[in-house]
Amino acid sequence: MRERTRISVDAGEAVRPFNRFWRGTGFSPAELLLEPEMRQMLAYIGGLPNEGIRYLRVHYLCNLLRATGGTGYDWSLLDRALDVMIEHRLKPFFELMGNPSGLFTDYEDMDQVRRWRDLVTATVDRYGARYGMDELRTWYFETTNEADSGWWTYGIKGYTNYYDACVAGLDAIDPNLPMGGPGTARTLSPIFRALMAHCDSGTSCLTSDGPPRLDYISIHEKAVNGSKEDLTPKTNAIVDRTLLVVDYLTEHHPRLAGLPIVNDECDPQLGWSDHHSWHGKAYYAGIIARIIEQHDRRIIAPKAADFTFLSNDHAFIGGWGQRTIFAYFGSRNFTKAQWEHKTDLNRLVTDVDQAPPFDIVKKPGLTSMELLATLGDTVCKVTAEPPLAPDQDGLAILPTRLPGGGVSISLIHSVDAINRSGRTAVRLEVSGLVPGRHALCLLRIDEEFTNPMEVWEAQRDESNPRGPFEPVGAPSEPTEAQFAELRHAQEPALLHPISVVACEEGRLSVDLDVPLPSLTQVLIVPDTGAAPATPTGLVVDRYLGLGGREERMLFWAAGDAGPAIFYDVLASADGKAFEKVSTAPLISTAFLHMSPPQGVRYAVCARDAFGRRSELCVSAS
Repeated sequence: MRERTRISVDAGEAVRPFNRFWRGTGFSPAELLLEPEMRQMLAYIGGLPNEGIRYLRVHYLCNLLRATGGTGYDWSLLDRALDVMIEHRLKPFFELMGNPSGLFTDYEDMDQVRRWRDLVTATVDRYGARYGMDELRTWYFETTNEADSGWWTYGIKGYTNYYDACVAGLDAIDPNLPMGGPGTARTLSPIFRALMAHCDSGTSCLTSDGPPRLDYISIHEKAVNGSKEDLTPKTNAIVDRTLLVVDYLTEHHPRLAGLPIVNDECDPQLGWSDHHSWHGKAYYAGIIARIIEQHDRRIIAPKAADFTFLSNDHAFIGGWGQRTIFAYFGSRNFTKAQWEHKTDLNRLVTDVDQAPPFDIVKKPGLTSMELLATLGDTVCKVTAEPPLAPDQDGLAILPTRLPGGGVSISLIHSVDAINRSGRTAVRLEVSGLVPGRHALCLLRIDEEFTNPMEVWEAQRDESNPRGPFEPVGAPSEPTEAQFAELRHAQEPALLHPISVVACEEGRLSVDLDVPLPSLTQVLIVPDTGAAPATPTGLVVDRYLGLGGREERMLFWAAGDAGPAIFYDVLASADGKAFEKVSTAPLISTAFLHMSPPQGVRYAVCARDAFGRRSELCVSAS
């Protein structure tokens, strides 16, 4: 262990506003939105604190449309897919991607360009009526995914025509709906340069009145690996290549250089389905936080660009070792999702009773986003001795002030090497707090805490008994008791019991032993004397877990929740006497209950760091 690092955070001195700019995830293909497995995942994703994940970027949404003859479409599947997002408090990062019934074959054919424009207009008109135009103005609309990677086969001229049609289609309803692109995978690729030139000094093929609008510029920069065997991400390279894009715009298209920059596939490696065991462990949680801190420190803080949005592409349905935020247990194979994917709308399994039973477990990658979602909206002043050097030893900090007082601080220990470990002693000193009682909550993800894969690897496969000297082997189909262990381990773990301390001078210090890799969330909140707000809108959905057992997925709204709020889930057989069924403190508003008794009713209670409880929010049935 190296010499103790002393980090001082002044909660009373604001440095700049702070925006949780990383609130997105994505997956492919769109029809998964109709499957029970994805619906359960969305309950967890939509339940993150403070809209920790707000946007879903899903490939092939337009493939859910079926042409019905003439200019008509069957909208029923797309309706259901978007309804699932909205029900779970999520918003589309709407890629205008897909080819309904294979209608579109040539975007240099102006009849097809106009038909695509009309389809975009009809889409906006329909969902503006369905959800309200105020809701649609909070969405992003974007071009088709990675037109430079093979999905686009209609040429550069066809691409700029297609873009003109997207803009014109939106403008026919509301020119304030945000539209951007190109979401390209190769830095400064020809199609990226072509769209920038077209939106800077070109002419729309549909309006002939100058270039089409471009509201933001989207790119895909990942910590590219050289091969499937290359296990080591190169996270700073993401920022380096993003700044190359900024430099290119400044030199060649200064009129566009001030536009918001979006990286909506910002992943530590290529190949979501490639298996690397660190995807299921604390290393992935740390690297997600590391990438966010690098963007904040190197781009946002120095105002190198208007970087407004970062999204990972990790909501696929896969296993522990894949680039996903859930581990899927079940018989179905979901890996055909990109190059080899073909939409077959006749083979969808949308009903719980028709789908094979399954179970999912949250991985540390998702839990890291739960912890980061507790950050506040103002960056505090921070000093350190010796000075922090995140790019050398991986120790970094995101220090924020919470509305109403207190702080939420992410202490990140992560390096671009899966074979490095160690521990760093840290004394964290916080000043500038409001004098009075404060609660100190320490939440941790590391190899010991919040590590369900470690628990799974230690479990015995009870369906395959072995001799006393043979390897135990992790179960491919855990028992109900084993899943209970995994789901307890998936929730953010308290490093120590919550402590209440008197900060009469507005100061508090804590000594931490910070392992590598890890993410430690430090919450220090003042005692306001008020009980937490009562949760609202409790919904209970039915699922079938492995073995066909009944399961209930609960999700609810937090109400006006302050910082350091935890939730308890209770159940009652008679609707009167409720008993707690959640074993770990929950900071997200979602919970899965296995094997409930018939006729059970549920309730949710909010609990603050001082032990005060809200009234119960009781389910309708």
